[in-house]
Amino acid sequence: MKKNTGNVISILIKYYKYSGGAHGYYEYVPYNIDLRSGNNLSLKEIFKKDVDYKEIIDKEIENQIKELGKKEKDLDKVYDFYGIKENQKFYLEDGKIVIYFDLYDIAPYAAGIPEFPINIDDIKNQIKEEYLEVVK
Repeated sequence: MKKNTGNVISILIKYYKYSGGAHGYYEYVPYNIDLRSGNNLSLKEIFKKDVDYKEIIDKEIENQIKELGKKEKDLDKVYDFYGIKENQKFYLEDGKIVIYFDLYDIAPYAAGIPEFPINIDDIKNQIKEEYLEVVK
């Protein structure tokens, strides 16, 4: 369980399978449910209509990858990031939207499941009013 309030529940279910080889494969499946409507939230519906949410999130992820390279030499070179998808996986935590990628999506297996937290306070002007309280 990542977040549980009166308005939203955000959980990740981990699926693991092993079919031989050096290691198994695992993935997280997110459920971000608006308890007011019962609907599973998408990134697109959280943001205001005229906002290019993909560009906002892409820039933030690119910045975080660059910071990784500053902390540990060339670590940023491990990532092969070209932007988020329409159905990008994410979960909610207090004050954050956390974008994450499956194994091999943007990095080798050794990198695990890369996660990029985005602070709601940094993007609150781009979020629809009715979802601001839900994601915060």
